[in-house]
Amino acid sequence: MTFQKLKTDLFIAFARLIAQLPLPVILSLGKNIGRLTYLIPNKRKKIAGRNIDLCFSELSSAQQKKLVKANLISTGVGFAEMILAYWSRNDKFNHRFEILGLEYVEEALAKNRGCILMSCHLHAMELATRVINNKLDEPSFILGRQHNNKVFEAYIDKARRAHCEKTIDKKDLRSVLKALKKNRCIFYIPDQNFSYQCEYIEFFKQPAATVIAPVRIAQSSGASVVSWFCFRDKNKWKIQFLPALEYFHQKDISASLLKMNQLFEQQIKKHPEQYLWVHRRFKNHPKGKNFLYKDL
Repeated sequence: MTFQKLKTDLFIAFARLIAQLPLPVILSLGKNIGRLTYLIPNKRKKIAGRNIDLCFSELSSAQQKKLVKANLISTGVGFAEMILAYWSRNDKFNHRFEILGLEYVEEALAKNRGCILMSCHLHAMELATRVINNKLDEPSFILGRQHNNKVFEAYIDKARRAHCEKTIDKKDLRSVLKALKKNRCIFYIPDQNFSYQCEYIEFFKQPAATVIAPVRIAQSSGASVVSWFCFRDKNKWKIQFLPALEYFHQKDISASLLKMNQLFEQQIKKHPEQYLWVHRRFKNHPKGKNFLYKDL
């Protein structure tokens, strides 16, 4: 047994124990982890601060600092939500979710070409994905990046398979198209930094390396793209599905990606503290890799 496997096994065992606690206790633990992350100097805090400075330049220094703190606390709650999503029972949280617009998914599936469920990296993403899967007639697929820790990846894949078909690697477009051909839903969260098959598209007035795959998949498969977003309010959550995004089937890829980023920006501004600002969204930059983060 390697040291990495031992650490991962112990972490998963601890996480499973936490998942058995009452919901308010789990969420409170997440908040305290977030507060601790804010108080202790660390790189993620610096990245969040840099991103918020870039994307909310209209805010004063004090307002930006307040948003960074709120974001790190929400990140801690997001960690708690992830534990709930992977190892807790449905009856612990299902009744606390309000779901609006699910008929747009049903309309998409009625066309028998599958449905791309698209969102951005909001903290409640994993928990919301499980709740949505509980509402679907057929288990969906999740498109994502393989974790560097293969032991951890195996645990996560097993946990996800309890409520979805499986996770598809983001590079495995053939499997994506096969799933859509079977008229299944695929969760796709395409708003992270990319270094290949991407274009620099404006996001919060910054050039952001944006993957072009969502447009190509939609056009190749004929699948509808339905966006959805989930925000928390204290110990409750609201999932909102929006009408299918027709612009993904237009020829101008750059224009489609710009509209996608504008949609994400519009939604993030509703609760900016609940977005993944600790990620180096602008790592790839026209002026060089890590141009905006190299001094952190």
